[in-house]
Amino acid sequence: MLAAKKSILFERFFSVYNHNLIKRRFCSFQVVGLSEFNKRNLQIPLVIYANHSSWWDGLVAFEISRKTKLDGFIVMEEKQLRKLFFFRLLGAFSVNREKPREAIKTINYAVEILKENPARTIWIFPQGKILPTDKRPIYFYNGLGRIIEKVRKVQIAPIAIRYEFLNEFKPEIFVKIGRIQLIEVDKNFAPKKISEHFAGTLTEILDELKLEIVTKNFDGFEKII
Repeated sequence: MLAAKKSILFERFFSVYNHNLIKRRFCSFQVVGLSEFNKRNLQIPLVIYANHSSWWDGLVAFEISRKTKLDGFIVMEEKQLRKLFFFRLLGAFSVNREKPREAIKTINYAVEILKENPARTIWIFPQGKILPTDKRPIYFYNGLGRIIEKVRKVQIAPIAIRYEFLNEFKPEIFVKIGRIQLIEVDKNFAPKKISEHFAGTLTEILDELKLEIVTKNFDGFEKII
């Protein structure tokens, strides 16, 4: 497993590069629900789970983290992280789902990150691979549930991401942030069931976002780029 090697200096440099890169490649980057992060409890760690439909998802996550001042870490496929090793300086750490023992190491490492500092945030893409945005049903691996089970008390936020061509030559990024929920583990907690529940929640938010885009109902959206 490849651990994160966060560098504040590199993050500052990359934030400028990333912002300009997104600005060049996309017509706009619009988000609804940013105010949810103002409600979070800094004494309880936050886990963000999102759909995974594009290579750009990690850069979108980084931009939102910088915008909302989250101390963000992100789970990334090991093959990709070996190629793009500099992402480790931004808080990326690897997962290898083909090797169960390595996957367990990733879960334990994620738990360690959150327990060391409750103000931290971890981004996870529980689908495990890039899939079309509208593919249904959405299936989640159980890693998300396992992390929650071990941390015991966490805040959870679902995020839906869509890339759309509308009236411009370049595509636009649309992000919808769902309600932050507090999860406390009890004797009835089941990682598989909670993963299925979250998959259903993300499906609903993705469908809501699609409808808002189709009907051009952009009330509440904030253009951040």
